[in-house]
Amino acid sequence: MNFRNRQPRSNAMRTVGLVCFLLATFSRWFVHPTSGFGPDVVDAITGLFYGVSISCLLLSLRNVRQCSRDEA
Repeated sequence: MNFRNRQPRSNAMRTVGLVCFLLATFSRWFVHPTSGFGPDVVDAITGLFYGVSISCLLLSLRNVRQCSRDEA
């Protein structure tokens, strides 16, 4: 029997992923190109947040699957 519990890490990764997804979604509405930074920087920020959100959500799914496999 394995007593390691991976659920809290999975919840944290899911929360980080969802927050980054919301930041990426709302960055198109609230971050506008100005003279300080152009549209390329806005695209880079949005892409970074989308990439972090996708990777965190996939890792949280992987941790949940491993946790359920260990319990079986």
